[in-house]
Amino acid sequence: MSENRPLVAVESLSRDYDRGAVKALAGVSFEANAGEVVALTGPSGCGKTTLLSLIGLLDQPTGGSVRIGGQDLARVARPGPFRARTVGFVFQFHHMVPTMTLLENVAAPMVALGVPRGERRTRARAMLDLMSMSTRAAFLPANVSGGERQRAAVARALINHPPVILADEPTGNLDSRNGRIVIDLLITHARSQGALVLMATHNPEVARLADRRIELRDGEVVTARAQP
Repeated sequence: MSENRPLVAVESLSRDYDRGAVKALAGVSFEANAGEVVALTGPSGCGKTTLLSLIGLLDQPTGGSVRIGGQDLARVARPGPFRARTVGFVFQFHHMVPTMTLLENVAAPMVALGVPRGERRTRARAMLDLMSMSTRAAFLPANVSGGERQRAAVARALINHPPVILADEPTGNLDSRNGRIVIDLLITHARSQGALVLMATHNPEVARLADRRIELRDGEVVTARAQP
């Protein structure tokens, strides 16, 4: 990949529902680079989650394109393995599998890449240790705190060292202390790994920690600026 090429390039992206009656996104365009933390802001229903879903190959656009590392997502033949290698997801409500331990949840994204079971467990333990969660590895999600579940969700998102992290309201269900821990983990990953973090948030304090802010309203970009 060329050093001058943006890691993620979104061009004229649109997404309609109900046969065009609902326009979740309408011609969104922006670029984002490796090592950046970009906050996506705007009111509920403005298109933040839809945008992250399209970049993460969880949905398909009505029009326009998304490129990651120069790869047009419309031309990805095997979305599962591509997503596992390239994108990590952090959701507001963590989406842990309730019948799996935290260790098993963190190791799960490696299955799609064919990583052997022993290596999956070793890497998952190491990642939980980085999150100060090693003593919770054998616990089920229901038996740890909300902050611990979200830190495990960050560990799961980072386990394959993806170049793109998509975080949808990652602190929305946390108190301020645990929220700051989660954001610091994501920022540290961006800086140390040269990854891009795209983070949808309603929280102005969280948005201020980003390098750049892209504000959406009614499915369109209304402002895109670097933080002061």
